[in-house]
Amino acid sequence: MTAVEITPTRRKGELLSAIGETLRAERTSRGLTLKQVAQGAHVSVSYLAEIERGEKDPSSRVLESIASGLGVEVSELLIKIAAALEPAPVVPVTESLAA
Repeated sequence: MTAVEITPTRRKGELLSAIGETLRAERTSRGLTLKQVAQGAHVSVSYLAEIERGEKDPSSRVLESIASGLGVEVSELLIKIAAALEPAPVVPVTESLAA
C-alpha cells in the first residue's frame, strides 16, 4: 500500500489577508503613504486600500505594479506573502482509497 500526501486547499480569505498585510507592512516600513504607492503603481488609492484590507483580489499584473510602486521586486514581494501564510497540514491518503 502506497501513501499519497494531499495538501488541503487554502481558503481564499487567508491568501487575501496575507497579501494585504504584507503590502501594508512593506509600505509602512518604507515610510510611504497609500497615495504615494498608488501613484507609483498606477492604481487608485481606494483600490490599493481595499487590497491592503483583504477585500479585493489583485491580479498578478496589479501585484507587479504595486511592487514597482513600493520599489521592490515582485519576486521579493511574493516570497514575503508566502512566508506570511502558515503551512497547511499534510493529510496522508492511501492510493487504495482513490480506486
